[in-house]
Amino acid sequence: MARPDLSASPAARALAVVAVVGLALAVVALTVLALQRDTSLDPAAATPAPVPSFSFRGSDTPPPSATPSDAPPLPATSGAGERFLAQSSEGTLWRATAGACDGQEPLVERSDDAGQTWTDVTPRYRGIERVRALYGFSGTEAEMVVDLAGCEPEWLRTFTQGNFWELYPELLEQATYPSLDAPAVLVTPGGDVPLPCPAPSSIRIGSQQTALVCDGVPQVRVGSAPWTPLPVDQVVAVDVLGRSTAVARVDPEACADGLALAWIDDDAAVTPAGCLDAADPAVPTAVAALDDILIVWSGERVETFTR
Repeated sequence: MARPDLSASPAARALAVVAVVGLALAVVALTVLALQRDTSLDPAAATPAPVPSFSFRGSDTPPPSATPSDAPPLPATSGAGERFLAQSSEGTLWRATAGACDGQEPLVERSDDAGQTWTDVTPRYRGIERVRALYGFSGTEAEMVVDLAGCEPEWLRTFTQGNFWELYPELLEQATYPSLDAPAVLVTPGGDVPLPCPAPSSIRIGSQQTALVCDGVPQVRVGSAPWTPLPVDQVVAVDVLGRSTAVARVDPEACADGLALAWIDDDAAVTPAGCLDAADPAVPTAVAALDDILIVWSGERVETFTR
């Protein structure tokens, strides 16, 4: 008797389909387990690495924090160590450091030998705290705008070569001088005048013009006219003489390793006046402009240049 063909029956076909499906599911399950195992062993495969970011910069453009190695030193700024230099009509030299209220004491000195030696004539008995301006007076005398006790401005003048200093409140009322409370303001008899930058240095008031330095650039003001920049930069000190301005500045072409001195006339013409060799532009410096000479005080040196 022949055996029956079970594969041809409906039950057989159903069993075959179930078997195939079960086998397929088993294969899928094993594959997933294998992938999970590989991921757990390789954290980098589990979390994609972030895409790198790039900043494209031209080859001639340095990073923001880079400073060219041949950049000149920054000019000295105003502060307690700022310097003043003046000469009275008979040749006596006067110099001072600014000092600070409730801080560093100012120093006022006199020289009778062209800056070779100096005598301390600081009016400490007056309670001096700060020097705002220094001028040579007639003969061998001088006068100053200072802050005394309580940081109150006063005008001092000496007729005894600095041994004694007298108060002149009436002269202060007529004076123009830097404000203490607002560094960017000039006090004048006609009211406060705004200065052209927030932190000016080397402010010098003359009979015909006022000069100062803003970020290394000197600016002048004649009368009530607007402030006018002069055609030089890297200036560390200025002084005024009539409508002329004397400057000490960093200028490698004129002075390779020191301070270049120059006069700038009212038509903006620049005339070289000499070179103070081996002078450090980063230390406080002062210049005094006179009819035929320019005197420089930088570091421990005081030198004179003929115009």
